[in-house]
Amino acid sequence: MTFQKNDIIDYYDDSRISCAIVLDVDDRRLRVLNDQGKESNISVNRALIGGKVIDFPAHASRDELTHRLKELSAKRDETKKTIDLKELWEIVGPETNQISVQDLSQLVFCSDDNIDSRAALIRAIIENRLYFKIRLESIEVATPEKVEQEQNRRRKEIERIEFLSRCSEYLSKLKNGQNIDRADAPSGLEALLEEAALLGTDWFTHKKVKEIFSRAALNPAWDPLKVLIKLGIWSEDENIRLRTEQIPTEFSSAALDHARKAALKTLDDSPREIFERHVITIDSASTRDIDDALSISFDGENTIVGIHITEAAYYVDHDCLLDKEIRERAVSIYMADLVLPMMPTVLSEEAASLVKGELRPCISAITTFDRNFRMTGYRIAHSLIRVTDRLSYEETDQRVLESDSVEKRMCDIARALREKRVSSGAIIFKDPELNIKVNENKLIEVNVRERETSSQVLVSEFMILANNLFARTLKDKCIPCIYRSQPPPLEKIELGSHYDPVLSYRCKKVLARGNLGLYPEPHSTLGLNVYTTATSPLRRYTDLLTQRQLKAAVDERERPIDADTLDRLLSEISYRLDRASLVERERHRYYLLKYMEQRRSDEFEVIVLQRFPRFYLAQIESLGFNTVLHTPPGLSLNPYDRAVAKVEKVSPREDRLTFSLVRVLPHI
Repeated sequence: MTFQKNDIIDYYDDSRISCAIVLDVDDRRLRVLNDQGKESNISVNRALIGGKVIDFPAHASRDELTHRLKELSAKRDETKKTIDLKELWEIVGPETNQISVQDLSQLVFCSDDNIDSRAALIRAIIENRLYFKIRLESIEVATPEKVEQEQNRRRKEIERIEFLSRCSEYLSKLKNGQNIDRADAPSGLEALLEEAALLGTDWFTHKKVKEIFSRAALNPAWDPLKVLIKLGIWSEDENIRLRTEQIPTEFSSAALDHARKAALKTLDDSPREIFERHVITIDSASTRDIDDALSISFDGENTIVGIHITEAAYYVDHDCLLDKEIRERAVSIYMADLVLPMMPTVLSEEAASLVKGELRPCISAITTFDRNFRMTGYRIAHSLIRVTDRLSYEETDQRVLESDSVEKRMCDIARALREKRVSSGAIIFKDPELNIKVNENKLIEVNVRERETSSQVLVSEFMILANNLFARTLKDKCIPCIYRSQPPPLEKIELGSHYDPVLSYRCKKVLARGNLGLYPEPHSTLGLNVYTTATSPLRRYTDLLTQRQLKAAVDERERPIDADTLDRLLSEISYRLDRASLVERERHRYYLLKYMEQRRSDEFEVIVLQRFPRFYLAQIESLGFNTVLHTPPGLSLNPYDRAVAKVEKVSPREDRLTFSLVRVLPHI
C-alpha cells in the first residue's frame, strides 16, 4: 500500500485501531494526527487501510481535525456492527482461500462500497478473528476446520476464565474469614491445589494456581499447602513427600484377597527340623511384624544356636499378583506417624509373623559353638519353630544379667562373634539411636536408645552371622544372589571402646558407599568377605528374593531365580528402596523439628563437631543429632568444646533448624 498526504488511514495503535490523517510521508514512515489528537511517526506497515475521504476538511484546524476523525472513527465502528461475518463467510464458501478487501466489501455493501465501508469491514475482521484474517495484500478465508478449532479454543478459554473466577471468588471468601463449605469448592480446584502443593516452594511455577491466587489477591503468606489445610483437605502434618513419590498406601482388593488365601495355607509334608524349646524373639514391645527368632540347645560342651527367619516365601510365590504389589513397595516404611508395611498385615503381622505359641515355617541357620564360643559348624535348613518366649530388648537385658540364663550364654557368643569381626577390620559405630513416634493423641514422643546394650549386640550379631552364612552358602552353591558390599574407607578408621561423637562424625565422612549387586565382594564396615541380607523377608523385598534362592539351596526341588532375572529385579527396585529411605528420613526430620519447635525456650548442652566459615556443626548430646550452631562474632570454638545452646530458628516445613550459643562450658 502507498499513502499520500491528507489520506485518512486506520492503523494499529497499541491494542486499538486509531483513525488518523496523514500529515506527511517520508520514505517508509508516516507522520499522522490521530483521533485522540496525538501526532506521531509510524511505520507504513502499521497502516491497515487508507485513502481519500470525500468532504473531509483536510486543511481544518488541529482541533477540528481531531473532532472529525473521532466522528469518522465512531461512524466506522457503527458500520462495523452491521456486518454479519458468519453470513459473509458462508457466502464466500470454503472453496475460496483468499479475497481482496474491495471484493469482500462489495459483497456486503454492493454499490455503497467506499473507503469507510472497507475500513469498517477490516475493523470487524480484526475484532472477530474467526472467519477471516488480514494479510498483507488480501484477506484469508478460514477453512471450516479452522473455524471449528478456533470456536473450540474460544469456548475452552471462556470456560477457563469462568473457572478461574469461581476459584478466586471461593478463595477470597476463605481469605476474608467467611464461612465456606468444602463441598462448595469449584470442581477441580482441590486437584489443582494438590498439584501445586507437591511442588513445595516452587508452587508458583504452576501457572493456573498462580493466576487463581493473583485474582483472589492472596498475599505471599498464603500458599497451596496453607489453603489445603484451611479447607480441611490436608492435615497440618500432611506427608507431602509420600504423595510426591506416589508411594502406594493401600493394597488392591485383589492383592488383599490373595494374601488372605495365602494366610490360610496349610503346612506341607516336606521334611523340616522342629524347634519348640528355648525359642525366643527379641523386638520392641510395639513390633508386630516379627521375622526372626533365636533358639538355643546344648550338646555336651557345645552350644547350638538356631537363627530362624520366617519363611515369607512359603506364602508368596514369585511373580504372583501379590508378589508384584509387594515388589512395587520394595520395603516397609516406618515413620513417626505411619507404618506402610511391604506385605499385607494378614501375613506380615499374623500368618507369617513369628507369634508366640504358633507353629511357623522358617529358613534357619543352625550354628554350633564350642566352650570357647568358636563356631565349629553350621548348616542351612528348612524348619518349623514354635516361639516359647517373646522378649523386649529391656527384658532381654535383664535376663543377660542372670549368670545361668540362656540369654547370657547367647550374649557371650554374640560378643565373641563381634570380637572376631573387629579383628577382621569391622568398624563398630556406637551412636545412640533417636526414635520418634506420634502417639494416638498426636503427641510427639522422643527417646534415645543405646545401640550397645547386651540385647542389641545379641540380636545384631546373630543376624549378621546368619546373613553371612546365607551368602556363603549361595556363593558356594553358585546360586545367584543379591550381595551387599562396601569398599574400604578412604582413610584408616579407629574408634575407641566408648562413644566419641567427634570421632564418629569424622569417621563417617570417609566411609565408602555400600553397594548391591550379584557379585560377592567384601563388606569393609562389617569385616566380612561376603554378605547378603535375608533376615527381614517381611520388610525388605531383597531379603525375600534371597530367601527364595536359599530355598533352592536346601531343597533341590526348588528352582532358583536366574541371574538375569535377579539383576533386572534389582534394577527395578533400587529406586524404590532409595525413595523409601528418603521418605523415612524426611519424616523423621520433620517430627524432630516439630518436637524442637515445642522446646524453643529450652537450653541444651552441645558438643562441637566441626568448624565451618560461618557456623559450627554441633551435636545435641541428650538427643544425639547434629545441628547448625551460630555464635557471636569473634568467638572461636574447636571440636570437643562444649556449650549450652537454644533454638534460634526452626521451621519443620522448610527443614530449617539452627541453634544459637547461650554460653561456653568450661573444660572438664
